[in-house]
Amino acid sequence: MLEGELDGHLDYERHRRSSNANKRNGHSKKKVRTSLGESEISVPRDRDTSFYPMVVPKQGNMADGIENIIVSLYAKGKSVSDIE
Repeated sequence: MLEGELDGHLDYERHRRSSNANKRNGHSKKKVRTSLGESEISVPRDRDTSFYPMVVPKQGNMADGIENIIVSLYAKGKSVSDIE
């Protein structure tokens, strides 16, 4: 889900060439709290640090409603790897 947000931010998909100077720059780990408990996620980064995820914002540790988003993606027929 976060990879898709970064794809939209950078205007190219992962493993594709781009003329854009701002590129992917790995991942960072982040602990988030949900209604089901605490979980550790991997958040993608870009070189300019201009990427601000909408699902789990920077400096935030609460992921309100993320379970509903994941269930709706399953209902739409997305695979586990697509959702990751």
